[in-house]
Amino acid sequence: MGNISEIKHVGSKTIFVTAALAVMLSQQNSGRPEPTCAALPKEAAQVARDFLFAFSRNDRDRVKAMLPKRLDNLYGPCPFARMPETTKPRADTRTGAVDFEGPMADPGLPKKGIILLRYVEEDGLRTWRVRQLYWYSKLPPEAEIPERSPTAADRQQEPHVQRAALDFLEAWLAGDYARMEALTFHWWEVPRRPPKWVKMTGADLTARPTSLDGLRVDFAAKLRVLRLLPKSVQGNLWLVQEDGEWKVRPLTFTFVF
Repeated sequence: MGNISEIKHVGSKTIFVTAALAVMLSQQNSGRPEPTCAALPKEAAQVARDFLFAFSRNDRDRVKAMLPKRLDNLYGPCPFARMPETTKPRADTRTGAVDFEGPMADPGLPKKGIILLRYVEEDGLRTWRVRQLYWYSKLPPEAEIPERSPTAADRQQEPHVQRAALDFLEAWLAGDYARMEALTFHWWEVPRRPPKWVKMTGADLTARPTSLDGLRVDFAAKLRVLRLLPKSVQGNLWLVQEDGEWKVRPLTFTFVF
């Protein structure tokens, strides 16, 4: 992919926050019928917990060790039944977002969410790459997702943000994993310091039947913020077996609000 470096943002507050979104929110009822459970192998449960703890500590080396090596396992089948409607592209210096809504291939996922993108530099050129997808049934006001880009320069980036999201979705629907790899921001390769104000204290795991390959694991992670305030966030992990070991897909690891 060439030499990729993250464009740093200094000064004004970064508007779109990924990990902080989850920390600020407590568990919510999505209104969907509770799906039936599936068998959760002991080894898969241990990998899921290890991944969540490593992610909460920003232990990127440990996270990388739990990711698949093969691209078809890394990204997996597309969770969208068809191309979703994408709306409201916006940007804030180095981070972009696009809303999506449409039918899902897996009934356990809500029909709408957000694609988050990161503005990166590749071999001297700046471009947008998809960082993560988040699904939600109703996004609470605490998430502080803005309705528009804050500056004229950011607004000029909106068509590029939209195009990058569409290119990624088209590649996923086509099963073009090599193309997806080129369009992805590998957040797991960027070192981060451990957070000082939040600690994960446990996680409840439930395996669910899925129409996609691999094993879907719903989680409710218990967090402690500033050593005082208990929080709980929920989401999904998709696990897949590779060379006899359970691995976690990094893009469909998501918080479900």
